[in-house]
Amino acid sequence: MMDRRASLRARLPRRWPAWLLHDTYALPIDIFRVLVGVLALAYFSSLLIEVPDFSSPDGLLDHRLLQRVFWFTRLSLFQAGLGDAFFYAVFSLACVASTGIIVGYHPKRCAAVLYLITVSTYRWNFIVMYVDDAIMHLMLFWLLLLPIGRTLVLAQWWRDGRASGRAWLRVTVSGTALWCLLGNLSLVYLVAGLWKLESPMWKQGFALYAMVRLPIAYGPDFWGPQHLPLLQVATYAALAIEPLLPLLLLLRAGHPLKWVGLLCLVAFHAGIIATLRIPFANLACLAAAVLFFREEIMLALTRRAGIAFERDGTRALDRSGKLALAFLALLTVAMTRRLPVVGLLSHPAYAALWSIGIAQDYQLFNWIDKKNWRGETHAWSVAAPSRVLLPADSLFPRSLRGVLLQAYLHDVRWMKVPEEHRATLKQSILAQAAGRYCRARPADDSIVVSAVIQRIEPTDVALKQRAHTFLMEFQCRKRQAVLCRTFVHPDRDPQCRWPAWANDSLAEQSD
Repeated sequence: MMDRRASLRARLPRRWPAWLLHDTYALPIDIFRVLVGVLALAYFSSLLIEVPDFSSPDGLLDHRLLQRVFWFTRLSLFQAGLGDAFFYAVFSLACVASTGIIVGYHPKRCAAVLYLITVSTYRWNFIVMYVDDAIMHLMLFWLLLLPIGRTLVLAQWWRDGRASGRAWLRVTVSGTALWCLLGNLSLVYLVAGLWKLESPMWKQGFALYAMVRLPIAYGPDFWGPQHLPLLQVATYAALAIEPLLPLLLLLRAGHPLKWVGLLCLVAFHAGIIATLRIPFANLACLAAAVLFFREEIMLALTRRAGIAFERDGTRALDRSGKLALAFLALLTVAMTRRLPVVGLLSHPAYAALWSIGIAQDYQLFNWIDKKNWRGETHAWSVAAPSRVLLPADSLFPRSLRGVLLQAYLHDVRWMKVPEEHRATLKQSILAQAAGRYCRARPADDSIVVSAVIQRIEPTDVALKQRAHTFLMEFQCRKRQAVLCRTFVHPDRDPQCRWPAWANDSLAEQSD
């Protein structure tokens, strides 16, 4: 019996393709590790800055309500009752752990800590989660599976100097997890690109124009109808390039079309970075180019160092490789939800992914037809004898999360909200925004808030159609907010007394 088991184990590796078990050089993987560490440091620094607005219990999100509505987000390190000091400490720790990944100090342990913090953060701030959060926690997850930390270790360089650099050029590791990561990235490009073909705006060539006019863009007012022809060409180019990127980037080393793929990859992501406020996801995808071009990088480095470039043989499938293959298989099943019959398996697959912290979707900008929303919130102080227009960020920050949160007020939902909780969530957002305003100002005040809403559509390229919507009235009393009425609950609280001169103005805003 034992001989049969040993024989079976000996035969198992032969069932896998040779390229999947082939060794790869460790240096490109650790270059990728360093780049992800730098991005993680910047990402957690941004979360540290956003603590007062989002992670804090006094911020814009009612976390108790969110954990009640989205019960599955309770599987997290963060629970209701935690104060600001906790989040400042956790994100500061994350910055330290990011530095550990960069310098190669126990990088897998640091990645594990960061992964837990990232997963807990996006679940804590669930309704304002976006693609940067999704890609960053995915990259950190892959650092747990990749063979990292063999090279580019600061302690080794400090001890051995330049000799360590030559030694690093010869280090090889198992390539199975690397191939699985490249498969994961290829799925992202392929499926996201194919799904865009179902979008009317993408097929009309209007999608990129609509996106650069969204409030998530850096300069939404820079663009106008005169730019539409150029953006139509860019839209069709993106439709053609995105699903082809995996085919180009996975060509053999040195293939001319592979370099074309690199140019397309850089142009694709650089264009998004230059126009939209989602830098981390796109920089992470650019960092992965190091892995697609690992052989070209190593050939150049070994030639310069006078070392023969060699491709070593295969090795047995290790535990990380098996986990990486299982994870990639689970992701593949999860993406089949639009396919008949097999799509039924996507739901348990998503549940399994969620249980290990993964929240990955392949919808990259194919949502533009339903979320082509553009809005601007206006707030006035009416305590004085005349209305005073308040700064645009008095209620909601100018950040991308601030924009995503305001969208829920206008039924543009980035996360599915059960219908019975939608009114409660809107009222909560308004109450938290009013509280944020009042805590920052010592004087009592009376505020009226409205919004100007537009839909970015091919029939209104110049964005001349707009709707004025009343949002709420509230008062600040000793730095505490009192909601007088909102569009959710339009009856005014009898305890709120507004200046008589302001009634006509408020009625005008309500209309």
